[in-house]
Amino acid sequence: MKKVVQCMLFFAVTMYLASSIYAAETNFLKGLTIGGGVTLNLQNLQNANKAEDDEGNMLDKNKTPTIGQYSIDLTIEKKFDNNNTAFIHLETGKGNINYYLNSVAGINAGANDSGVVSVTEAWLNHKFTDKFVVTVGIINPADAVDNNSYANDEKEQFIGNVFKNAVNINFSDNSFGIKGTYETDIVDFAVQYVDASDCKDITRNGFTSLQVNFKPGFINEKEGNYRIYGWANTNDNIKLDGTGKGNEKNYGLGLSLDQQFTDILGAFARYSWSRGDIDNEIYASNTWSLGLQAKVKGIGDEDVVAIAYGQIIPSNEYKDNINNNAKSENHLELYYNWKVADYLSISPDFQVVENPYYNQQDNTAYVGTIRMHISF
Repeated sequence: MKKVVQCMLFFAVTMYLASSIYAAETNFLKGLTIGGGVTLNLQNLQNANKAEDDEGNMLDKNKTPTIGQYSIDLTIEKKFDNNNTAFIHLETGKGNINYYLNSVAGINAGANDSGVVSVTEAWLNHKFTDKFVVTVGIINPADAVDNNSYANDEKEQFIGNVFKNAVNINFSDNSFGIKGTYETDIVDFAVQYVDASDCKDITRNGFTSLQVNFKPGFINEKEGNYRIYGWANTNDNIKLDGTGKGNEKNYGLGLSLDQQFTDILGAFARYSWSRGDIDNEIYASNTWSLGLQAKVKGIGDEDVVAIAYGQIIPSNEYKDNINNNAKSENHLELYYNWKVADYLSISPDFQVVENPYYNQQDNTAYVGTIRMHISF
């Protein structure tokens, strides 16, 4: 009888522990979403113009390098309840064709040559209401300003940097920050402050932005976004003409518009102004771009073809103090995105860069790319 009681007790304790573990595991997995993607690019550059990379390492003198480049993203999201969500983004990559072309914008916005897995985002957001959300943690400042439905994602849209964001926005790196968003059916607001001091003095040096997005729906009741934004980066800069005390702050204004006209056709446009009289390696007071995107039944039933053109215009101060023969760096890009499956797309892409780094003496560069993106 004693052994029977012991066996029953042992069985009861085992079942209790098993149910507790199962409940804990179930609670942990509840609201957990894991996703990510792999992007592979095979890129060929005609008329490379750099003899060494940004770290001073000598490059192959071949003027037509072909580069294999990859990037891998892993995202983990945990929804604790209806009001609280945590998010982590891990990223790694290798290969950087930007090393071979001396240009203002760069020709692959997804290039990441570290080969090291890094945490690029880690934040918690809280919904105070269905419309008002606050996010705190390590955040990407580009997520809250200069967004665009047709030109904001180098993995499946335009690859060139000039069509991902306005290149004269002086973004900070991903870092500690706080962001607030308020969204309604016709207008959205986004404001943020992100550390720009590399964690050395997060209250003194920061990137601040405010964006207002109007969504009028006045063209065939199709989706349209009309964003106006302003930003400031409080890191110290020196003036190109040598005057001042070396504590100049950078700031700017911009527009980012996208409009769907029909179920097939949509368009986007950007304009950005910033200070062009300080030494920040961009030297552009004005940049602009525009493009068209069309959904087509080509190789597949859900394919996309798009074309865009943009200019980076050197400032008068740059011409007066560094290069009086400077001309606008001009970018043209065309891609075709073949939706092979829900998780796989293949895109041939072609870019033209005229006057790289404002220099008329350098030959026009041509970039051909075959891109494959796998999402999960």
